[in-house]
Amino acid sequence: MQQVWESGLVSNAWDLLQLVVVAALAGWATERLLDTGVRTRGLPFLSGLFGLYVGPYLLDMTGWPVGPTIAGEPLFAAFAGSLAIGCFLKLASLGAAGSRW
Repeated sequence: MQQVWESGLVSNAWDLLQLVVVAALAGWATERLLDTGVRTRGLPFLSGLFGLYVGPYLLDMTGWPVGPTIAGEPLFAAFAGSLAIGCFLKLASLGAAGSRW
């Protein structure tokens, strides 16, 4: 049984679990902060996943510090990327709502 816990499979599964939790928390925090107005199941989680992908590029362009990392992915970048996706969704929902006059 000891060999199972020391294998690379368990290490990869642990890293994947950490990334899923970071993506879910970043997406959830962004949804609560911005209230995008798009009510779709799983959208905050997908926003967090795309934030994990887009965030490092955003921080690289701005020159901001990367900050702490979990499983090799920076936390601030995940939140910044999720915030960028959330801003895009907020603008799209405002545009779809039409004018208010």
